[in-house]
Amino acid sequence: MSRIFVLLALIFVPKIQAQSWSPIDSIKLSYQNKPSFILGGDMRNSFVTGVPVKIFGIRGGLDYGKFAVLGAIYSASADKFIKTNIYNKYDFLIFSAIGEYHWYKTYRFRLYQTVQTGIGVVDINEFDEKLNKSVLSTKMVIPLETGVSGNLRVLKYFGLTAGIGVRVSLTPGTYYSAPYYTYGLMVFTKDLINDVKKVMK
Repeated sequence: MSRIFVLLALIFVPKIQAQSWSPIDSIKLSYQNKPSFILGGDMRNSFVTGVPVKIFGIRGGLDYGKFAVLGAIYSASADKFIKTNIYNKYDFLIFSAIGEYHWYKTYRFRLYQTVQTGIGVVDINEFDEKLNKSVLSTKMVIPLETGVSGNLRVLKYFGLTAGIGVRVSLTPGTYYSAPYYTYGLMVFTKDLINDVKKVMK
């Protein structure tokens, strides 16, 4: 595995060093553009204590072309089987701030990377063997995440999307650190909203 990382570094690092621009420069220039409002769902497949879980979210913000700034809210619930009729339960509610950098963007295809952090809570209901009962606790969650995703437009308002990423919880004992992946259909809400506005004029 280490040889693969070394090989990738030898391929990409010289190219990056040779370029006179950087993503920071692109972000600064993008703020000169007039932003457009974007809103949409954000569902992810992930894991909590090894149990597959779906993280449901909704996010919205401003798209400056090369870079977007968004806010989001996520929720997730997981049940881990302990023994007959006994489960540990984990319920998450997270508020996030997101920076989204568009590495490649055309009408049909988009490749982008997100970096996000936030704050939230998790209600943990775990079975205590000594007490022979479930014990409820609430903890603060501070996640740090990054991922890469791609979109392919199939129709004017609809397309396909897929991505992978990793999430690390900066607060121990919250069980929120895990990889995640996404796939499915997507709606191009920006184009839909713009066309609705034109019709309403």
